[in-house]
Amino acid sequence: MTSTDPYLGAVLGRRGFLSGSAALAAGTLLPLPAFAQAGARIDTLRGEVRVNGKRIGADGAIRPGDHVATLADGYVVFAIGADAFMLRERSELRLDPSPETLLVTGLRILTGALGAVFGKRRSGDVRIVAPTVTAGIRGTGCYVEARGDGTYFCTCYGTIAMASSVNPRERVTATTRHHDSPQLFLHQPRDGSLIAPAGMQTHTDAELEMLEKCVGRRAPW
Repeated sequence: MTSTDPYLGAVLGRRGFLSGSAALAAGTLLPLPAFAQAGARIDTLRGEVRVNGKRIGADGAIRPGDHVATLADGYVVFAIGADAFMLRERSELRLDPSPETLLVTGLRILTGALGAVFGKRRSGDVRIVAPTVTAGIRGTGCYVEARGDGTYFCTCYGTIAMASSVNPRERVTATTRHHDSPQLFLHQPRDGSLIAPAGMQTHTDAELEMLEKCVGRRAPW
């Protein structure tokens, strides 16, 4: 499961996150809504959701630089530029901003589960940091869930380069069209490896389609 991957090495070897600008994905698109061009927008909010420690409603906003937490009944779907995110209950997420743009350049998943779709970027990458995995992303869709034994990471479509946070020498690049090779990044080795194959779990095509619709696109399947 280990490999030498120049792309992942470049992503993980940077100090800080590269800035980037969002561009719409090529292919079959819906018209981009004005809210996606304007910046941040909450699409769906249920239960208690806190941004930087303060409870927000559906008329609030979530922006790069914010810390977002959902309580036991909390759930939120929001868009920032050409990217859209779904945060499940009992989750905590930090959004790292670019100093030059209004885009998200990094996601830090502290607890819980996140679904995300990203518009293609002309330059730079989004970096996702979860308890046991670090990933470099450019224009794709994924689902990430922090669990007791590690972090579940599904490349729902596109290409994502991933490395174990426990041992960065254990790394894998997944290129998929339809949830083809989910991985579990473990706290402790299993059969000599910190990366184990996993089936598609705890997320659906409908959720990814909903996220793409939030930013005026269709899922690639």
